[in-house]
Order: sequence, then structure tokens, then C-alpha cells
Amino acid sequence: MSAFALRKRLLSQQATPTPATSETAKDIEIVPPTADFVEDISSRSPKKARKGSRPRSVLSRENELDVALKGSLPEAPLGNDLVQVRSNEVLPRSSSPSGPENEGAIGPVKPLSLQFSSFKPSRSNFQRSKDGRLVLRLTEGERLVILGSYGVHVTLGEVTINGATLRTSEKTHWVDAPHCHALPVIRCSDDATLELLPHPSATGLRSLANISPQFRRLWNESAPSNGKAASTKSLTNSTFQILYTTADGPKKTALQDLISPPEWNREIAKLVKASQSKPCSVMITGPKSSGKSTFGKILANRLITERSSGSKRRVNREVAVLDLDPGQPEYCVAGQIALVRLTGPVLGPSFCRPLGNSEVQIVRSHALAAISPASDPELYLEAAMDLMTRYRNTLGSYPLVINTPGWIQGTGLDLLTSLIGSSRPIEVVYMSESGPAEAVEALRESCKSSGFSTLPSQASQLTSRTAAHFRSMQTMAYFHGETAESFIRWNANPLSTVPPWQVSYLEPNRGIIGVMCYDYQAPLELLADAINGTIVAIVGIESTKAFRFSEEDAKLATERNHDDATDHMMDIDDSSTEPQRPSSSPFAAAVERNISTTPEGIPVISTADGTTLDPRYSHSIGLALVRGIDTENGVLQLLTPLSMETIEAFQAAGEEIVLVSGKFDTPSWAYTEDLYYRAGGEGDEGVDVEDSAEIMDDISGNGGDDFTGTTDATPVPWIEVLHGNQKRGAGSKVWRVRRDLGRAANAVD
Repeated sequence: MSAFALRKRLLSQQATPTPATSETAKDIEIVPPTADFVEDISSRSPKKARKGSRPRSVLSRENELDVALKGSLPEAPLGNDLVQVRSNEVLPRSSSPSGPENEGAIGPVKPLSLQFSSFKPSRSNFQRSKDGRLVLRLTEGERLVILGSYGVHVTLGEVTINGATLRTSEKTHWVDAPHCHALPVIRCSDDATLELLPHPSATGLRSLANISPQFRRLWNESAPSNGKAASTKSLTNSTFQILYTTADGPKKTALQDLISPPEWNREIAKLVKASQSKPCSVMITGPKSSGKSTFGKILANRLITERSSGSKRRVNREVAVLDLDPGQPEYCVAGQIALVRLTGPVLGPSFCRPLGNSEVQIVRSHALAAISPASDPELYLEAAMDLMTRYRNTLGSYPLVINTPGWIQGTGLDLLTSLIGSSRPIEVVYMSESGPAEAVEALRESCKSSGFSTLPSQASQLTSRTAAHFRSMQTMAYFHGETAESFIRWNANPLSTVPPWQVSYLEPNRGIIGVMCYDYQAPLELLADAINGTIVAIVGIESTKAFRFSEEDAKLATERNHDDATDHMMDIDDSSTEPQRPSSSPFAAAVERNISTTPEGIPVISTADGTTLDPRYSHSIGLALVRGIDTENGVLQLLTPLSMETIEAFQAAGEEIVLVSGKFDTPSWAYTEDLYYRAGGEGDEGVDVEDSAEIMDDISGNGGDDFTGTTDATPVPWIEVLHGNQKRGAGSKVWRVRRDLGRAANAVD
């Protein structure tokens, strides 16, 4: 018997089907690639073969399936297709060379397409204008899932999206829905008419993909195949696309709609009802990736747009949000915590709105200069309590939503119990029903005057971006955004093309008091190199008490302030038109004994004993990127999206500025912008799911970046470009600090 005949007999025995017994989600499983598929990819190019050889599982929509198995619909990639198969089916192998024996061979299995939108367009309910505007007439119970950036204008009836109820008005609500997050669903409880408008800022935001691969393949782009142009059906000329099924979205993309479990809806309804009589405060706690930010946004949107009981008119309500998660903040940049005032629903991820606007106003913020409270728990509690005090004094008549970090064990649990005891919220919500038990019991015991409830975590979803990616994207968007009247204006050019601020650090026209280093202060001879190319916080000093100086220093500062005032009075008849400025500011006099200078002359405020700025007398203004240090002229070159008017307003209020350096994420994205820009957007087609554990850990290791298209051989600072199969040497990666050396398990007898 020939080898071909033996193989055919084995396949015929293996392909005997078993009758299907159920069509539920439990019959779905991940099928690994066959041996023939692994052999087939060896003929591709090395770059494509490396990517294609990794099996991936992709989530798809599960509303039509068993509710208990949400998020458990995997797909196994075979070749270029995403295929779902049941456990009682056998995957066909690659067919042998064409011949009469293969006429009955099983063809390729088509991808399973699931429904997203129940709206069915027709001539009577769907109209399109030349400018891309759509007019839709929805009936009761219909839903829409849209990918991209768009505006929603309700002209008749009302619809809900992301917890917000949008009613008939002249206002247009703008939505950003990339597929790296769960897509919001527009639901209609009664007949309604709405307009969908193209987003005016969508083009600028998508242009950031030219300088960073992290912003690629997020929207309704359609990648051409085999050199052919994208189909007109994909609506790539619009900023959004209605997804009727999963097949309408981009290929090889995990798509999932936003689902609010029934337990969430009941808890939100209870909190909204309680807030109608008096403002309530809700603290949201739970482990990482449990849905704390999602639940908080849905709750805030519901509070803002909810009608008061017994009234047909919507109350123009505002909501305060205390964003206390420095690692994954929703309303400010990573490394900070903030008190935010919301006047409208939030309908987009954080990297699409990195700057405040008329509907998202940052009332006060503090810089921790770290992405975790672990670096300085005492400073974290002080800053949180100062923001809570500001809320009670200025926004106490509005409901409050408190978002906390996902650190729920050890010191993190102690911080949560301290926050509960100090803020005294009406309700504490724990976003997990699976423990850990010690954390739940500790939180429950601390809620002596507060209610405590547990909710199921958000269904897990496969995403193409990690928490580190989202932090990097949010920070990059912050520095590339420019505040406009209605929308953010995006600058898609590398930051190297932006003229920096020239801030003198030498007397007599020193623009800053000095530089402070949280967590660790480098030696003075190395400090200039340590802060060059990093992110620093711009902190406004409201009083000399912010420096926590001793009584002797306070007395010296008071005397210095009196002498400066006398000098100004004596110079009143000076004929010079130039404004007189003392050689040293009153704030600098307060810390004069604690200021040292580097060999370059940069003033450094000593933090050898762990001293930090007092949050009661200081606040964060924004962030800056140290582009360079001009040692000859004594100038710091800073890049920041803050406007001149903003800085002048703080100076007019008598505030001085301190630059705070710490453990912000290294801005690797800024170092590589020029290379991606000069390469014309070539290189990596996206961020690999498997390679996303560390963001930019190896600059050239993000899935095969290719900078061969660059024509300028000018070296880029802090960048090493590897070609071909080159690897970095041993010890080149960042060292990780062990923080468990003092635990009992690691003690040596």
C-alpha cells in the first residue's frame, strides 16, 4: 500500500463525525494548528513566518450564547482565516495534489459570523448625505455597534450609550470607539431618530500612527490585500463604520461589545436612586482588570444624564470624580491623581481625551511621579485627603465617584482601609466575587458607616494592548494634543520638530525654584544626565509651607520676604521700564539651606531624607519632557502642551514652579518617533499580543520594526537600531528591583 493510500485511509477513519448534541457555547474549543499548517508557513518570508507561526485565540461576541460563558468564544487561526470549530468536528488537513481522488475533500471552514447590530437598514430608515452624515430611524429594542469616531445627535426620542441617556436636543455627543476596548452599544428603548456625524478630530488622532505603531490598526481601517485597494463597502472614507456582524470589522481583530451585567445595572439603579435625595459618594475597589474604570464611567454617565423622579425635564447635574489610580488614570496622565468635575457624559477611552475640556475639568491634581502608590504610601494618602478636602469645600453638592488602584493586598489593602476611614463614602463596591477572602473581610470591617457590596468582575477579554501600552499611548497623546475651542487639535509630527520652552535655571532670571527627585536622588554630578530625556512634573508652589521646612528656615524665609518687600518699596521711583525682580524668590529663600547645585548649575532641592512637597500647599500643573539641557546658556529645554496663558495665570497668582522627577515611565515612544516618521509609517503593522508583556523593553524588538526606509543616517539619542538577526548583549535589559527580600519566606535561618 502506498503512503498516499495509507494517509487517505487514516483520514477517512478520523473524519467519521459524531452527531452534535448541543449548540451551546460549551461545544466550542480552541483547535491548534495542524502539522500541515506549520509546514506551510515555512515558505513565507522570515518576518511573516515568525508572526504567523504563533497560534492566537480571538474573542468574539457572545450575547447569543450562554450568559455564563461570556468571553469564552476562542478562535483558532489557520493560515489567514479565523475559524471556530466545535469539539465534535474534525479539522480537515491540507489536501494532496489535485486529482480525481480529492473530489470529495472537505473545503475550508468559513469564519463564524456573529451578529452585533440588530438594526437593518432600508430606504425608509437609512439615509446618507454626501458629507458622510447618516440619518437612522430606530425602533424599539434595536441596537447599534459602531467602530470608529463619530458624533451622535438625537433628533427624536432617546437612546442610551455607555450608561448615558441621550435625549432630543441640539447638542452633539462625540464618541471614540477603537477596537482595543469593548465597543459601546447604542440601544433604543422606544422609537428614535438620530444622526451619526463624522468626527472632525479623527484624522489627526489616527495620524499618530505615522510616528508610533501603538496607534495603528485601532479603528475602521481596511488593510489592502494583494495590492488591491480597499473595498468601498468598508467605508474607509468615513471616520466610523456600523458593524452588523463580526465579519464587518477588520480582519484578525478581537471585537467585543460593551456588556453591563445585570448585577451592575441593579447596583447602579440603587445608587442613582439614592443620589436623588442627597449627593452620595461611591468608592470602587477591586483587583486589577476587574472593570473598576468601566463601572465608574457607566455610573458617572448615568448620574449626569438621569432625570429626577417625577420630573420630565433632565436635571443639569454634574458629577465629581476622584481618580486615585496613578497607574491607570481615567482623567489625567499616569503618575498623577486628580479631582475631576464632569459636566457631560464620557464616551471614549482616556488616550482620546488626554487634555481637559469643557465637559471634563481637572479641579486639582497632585503628582506622585510614580505609577504606583508603593513608591511613597504616605504621600499618596496625603494627596488623596487633600483632594477629598477640596471636594467637600467646593463640589460637595455633587455626587462623588472614587476610583482606586487594583492593589488589594499587603500595603495596598492598608491604603484602601485608610481611604475608606478618611473619606467615609456612602457605599463601597468591590468588583469581584472571587476574593481574595482576606481583602474582602478587611474592607467589609472598615465600612462601619458605609454600605458594602460585591459585584462580578468584567468578563475577561483579549486585547491587543496591555496596561503599559495604554499608559504609553495616553502620555504620547498628552504631549501631541493641543487644546482648541471645541476639539483637541492633534500634532502628528515628531516632538523633535516642536520648538521647546527655554527655561533658565540660573540667576537672576531663574524660571524655576529647583528640581526635586522623588524616591531616589542621583548624585549631583549625574543628575543632569538622569533627568535629560525624561518626564518631569510641573508643580505649582502656593506657599513656603509646601517645603516642610523647619522653624528656623521659616523664620529666615519671613525675614527674607520682608526685606524683598522693602526693596520693592524703595525702587518705586526707578525710571527703568523693565520690571524689577529680586535675585532670589521668597520661595527659594525658604529652602535656601537645602538647595544644592550640579556642576552645570542646576538647582536641586535635597530630598535625601525622603522629603516631598506638602499637597496642601502645592499642586500639579502638568507634565513636561526634558528635551535637552543647554549648559552654556543655563537653559532647560522643555516640551509641554501647556499654553503660555496657563503658566502666566499661575504666576499672576503668586505661585512658583518646581520640577519633580521620579519614576515616571521612560518615554521610549518619544525616542523612536523620528525613525517611524522617516520610515514613512513602514515597519510593524501593529503590536503583537504575545510581545506586549513589556512595552518598548527592547526598542527594536516590537515585532520586527524595520527602519530600512530611512534615508537619514543621523543617529537618534538613546536609540540603538539592530539589523537582521542582531541581538543586544547580556545585561542590556532594565534590572528589576526585588521588593520581597524582607519577607519571612525569604529569610535565612
